[in-house]
Amino acid sequence: MKSQGWAQAGALVWKDLLIDLRRKENLLAMFFFSLLTLLIFSFALDAAGDPRYRVTPRVLAVLSAQGVSPAARLASESLQGRTYQTQGELLAALGQAAPTPLSMQDKLAVLAQSKHGPLEDGMPGLLWVTFVLAGVLGLGKAFGQEKENGCMDGLLLTPVPRGLLYIGKMASTTLFLALMVALLLPLCGLLFQVNLAEVWLPIAGVLVAGALGFSALGTLLGGITASLRGKEILLPLLLFPLLVPLLLVVVHLTSSILLGEALSDQLGWLEMLGAFDVIFLIVSYLVFEYVMES
Repeated sequence: MKSQGWAQAGALVWKDLLIDLRRKENLLAMFFFSLLTLLIFSFALDAAGDPRYRVTPRVLAVLSAQGVSPAARLASESLQGRTYQTQGELLAALGQAAPTPLSMQDKLAVLAQSKHGPLEDGMPGLLWVTFVLAGVLGLGKAFGQEKENGCMDGLLLTPVPRGLLYIGKMASTTLFLALMVALLLPLCGLLFQVNLAEVWLPIAGVLVAGALGFSALGTLLGGITASLRGKEILLPLLLFPLLVPLLLVVVHLTSSILLGEALSDQLGWLEMLGAFDVIFLIVSYLVFEYVMES
């Protein structure tokens, strides 16, 4: 019986993926919306102000790989986590923290690696803002196509349990959002001038986990608002406040990864991310049957 249920859910997922891939309207709309949003953010932040200087774990790792002197590494470690507005402030702090005078080569290396512009600082938050806005657009279109020609009514008349209808719709939405992540992440790194070569895997993992929580809650709310007037406004009004805790966690994790911090130091945040995903999934699964019946 369980295998039959999973086969039914798999058929629903396959149906949704085939419809989206054949039409391509949903994917193209989300992609071009994300591209336009990122372009606007990148142009706005590029002219927002002068770069700042901050020593992060990632900066320290690069400096060690470049072979700077022990005095420069020691001085940089003591400045970790602090932000300086100008080169002069950073150089003065380095001079005070270094046990011996630093060479010009060491100073230039620290300056080059610790330089952070508004684009880099703003990337974690703007990445998730773009993802959420594009995801809401995708959710609205996904349930809109189910309402066409009574498709949703036909699904509700089938002997498939309502919980499996939810699982199938949620899984297809998650896979669709994972495809968007594959397009959005390199595009964001390019426009925001951030090297993601060494951190793309953990960031992609956080994005997929966030997409799972987003689709778990968004599928339920999308089903609630699909047949209501003004659903384009109601869906984000209901979804955004409930997503705030999840977004705070994923933005923090994304920022920590970009700064070079180890995920082992973020176990509490990872546990919260997993807890939000599980809670959203279980509650939505249990409520979906009553929502669709009403």
